[in-house]
Amino acid sequence: IVLPLAATPLGDRLSESREKACALPKYALDLALCNECGHAFLPLVVSPEESYGDYFFETSDSPGLSDSMRRLAEQLWQEVAKVEPRYVLDIGSNDGTWLRHFKNFGAKVLGIEPSPRHAHDATENGIETINGYFSISSAGKISEKYGAPSLITANFVTANVPDLNNFFQAIANLSDDDTTIAILTGYHPDQFRVNMIDFIYHEHVSYFSCQDLINLGEKYGLVLVNTQRIGLKGGSLQAILRKKTAHIGINGDVGRLAQFEDWLNIRTANWFTDVHQQIKQAQYQTHKLLDQVGATRVAGYGVSHSVTTLIYQFDLVDRIKVLTDDNPRRQGKFAPGSGLGVVSPQKMVDDGFDTVIIMAWQHDGLIKKRLKEINFDGSIVQPLPRASLVERKS
Repeated sequence: IVLPLAATPLGDRLSESREKACALPKYALDLALCNECGHAFLPLVVSPEESYGDYFFETSDSPGLSDSMRRLAEQLWQEVAKVEPRYVLDIGSNDGTWLRHFKNFGAKVLGIEPSPRHAHDATENGIETINGYFSISSAGKISEKYGAPSLITANFVTANVPDLNNFFQAIANLSDDDTTIAILTGYHPDQFRVNMIDFIYHEHVSYFSCQDLINLGEKYGLVLVNTQRIGLKGGSLQAILRKKTAHIGINGDVGRLAQFEDWLNIRTANWFTDVHQQIKQAQYQTHKLLDQVGATRVAGYGVSHSVTTLIYQFDLVDRIKVLTDDNPRRQGKFAPGSGLGVVSPQKMVDDGFDTVIIMAWQHDGLIKKRLKEINFDGSIVQPLPRASLVERKS
């Protein structure tokens, strides 16, 4: 264990009543480092069925994410279109937002998604989606019916996979020498540098480095041929893999990034100790600022997996009285574990809350703009990337 964290409930498990929300179990959320290969992961894995039977997150909900993904899709399509396209397979396809970009380019598309609701809705909206988990078994069925894809994508899903051996073997089995494999995942060396500790939650089992993906590729006959660091979600890594038998040259950025990770010492306990100290300092400063402004009726702005992590890691359960979110589907629900009710931003203002904590701090610019639009005139505290009191501007 290199980063001990407070136990939390599953972060996106919103409930219809306060009683149900408070009754949800909490699970350990400690981060560990493998002594042999240096991979960072959660030793406790919650059953995927418990996490993905139904959940609230939809790709289209995240501000600006669809536009960013469209640009990434265009880059990939320029490469893949050079080979006679067969189809694009997206693993963990959610509501089909990503695949729709490729469909608009003229590609045949197929998604595989564990949530029945998301899979059904995507199919109804013209994005053919298989309801299930990607595995050696499901990859075999996909291969029999559809053949090898031109492009396999996995966006912010590989970190959620409890059995990486099965997952990467399935990808290798489904691919041929013309298949491009594009994995987009959170990149913790960049995320933790801006104190994005709230990206750690139970669904994120693994925290990948470039070296991790090199190691996994070697194990399953795949080669990491290119990498790109991307600003999404506080720091992400796009990894392009191909079959070893395709004999594709490796971009020099791969070796340089692996070397950079080695220089940072990200595979040592000391590196995580520094991260832990930074987080504890931000927690202390957040509470100090709340005391400084005399906060009595505090609302937390944002409802998501990461907000649940932040509430518990910063010991804010007893300080926040309500959560507010712009998404109507979340309003009227109750947050996991804490039982905090979710209201609209306007109701938060009407009910006279004197302080807002920007919990979804990755979207702080949008939230500050929204608070100005609804004439919130109380104090605004932002806990991360460093605790600060938001100054009002005319």
